[in-house]
Amino acid sequence: MSACGEPGVSGGQGDATPLPESPEGKVSYGMGYSVGSAVEAQAQGEIDREQLMAGLRDALEGRERRVSQEDFQAALATVREAAEEQAAKVAEKNLGEAQAFLESNAAREAVTVTDSGLQYEVLASAAGDNASPAPEDRVVVHYTGELADGTVFDSSRERGEPAEFRLDRVIPGWTEALQRMEVGDRWKIWLPPELAYGERGAGKRIPPNSALVFDVELLDVKPAENDAGPGAEGEAPGDGAAEGSGGEAEGSSGSS
Repeated sequence: MSACGEPGVSGGQGDATPLPESPEGKVSYGMGYSVGSAVEAQAQGEIDREQLMAGLRDALEGRERRVSQEDFQAALATVREAAEEQAAKVAEKNLGEAQAFLESNAAREAVTVTDSGLQYEVLASAAGDNASPAPEDRVVVHYTGELADGTVFDSSRERGEPAEFRLDRVIPGWTEALQRMEVGDRWKIWLPPELAYGERGAGKRIPPNSALVFDVELLDVKPAENDAGPGAEGEAPGDGAAEGSGGEAEGSSGSS
């Protein structure tokens, strides 16, 4: 999100405001940060920081609002409509690019394509007959996630520790692919948008209608009877890029 306006309202390490030491100061800073985070998350279009700060000052100092609620709602509707139109154009463009990318990749001899549109290439196979996960099992994996252009948006390898999550609570492409793997396998998988995050995208680093590429190594399978339940800790692929998207992504298994 871009911003314009008030010099010095930069926040972060460049802000000259001293760090709070008193409990009141810390509470005030925390409330301000929460407001700023909410604006950043919900804003559609450009934010004028000078006017944002003017609104905050007027409210805190008990002054009458200078933009009526009716004018605010009308302007908000205009901005949202423009943002939605732009998002639709971007999503349509991305979908065309994803389809062309996947069509080209599917022509490679090493790539297998399932009925759902999932594409995969076996990079390394487990020795022997090892376990494969069921949808309700928890899996332990190492993975690197990329956009079609090679941009890395998430990686358990970069974080230095494997990810663990329940398989029926992730994007559909992962639910399908991991069930086909055995512990010790390493695959590269390509997901069309409908098996990934679709039109909504995920956070700021996975645009709408993106084809996603994952290098996945299945390290372990923990049967469902050992699962701690719906609240069990875990991280779904892409959560590191989703920037607060809300935990494990919902998904269901694709068909083969």
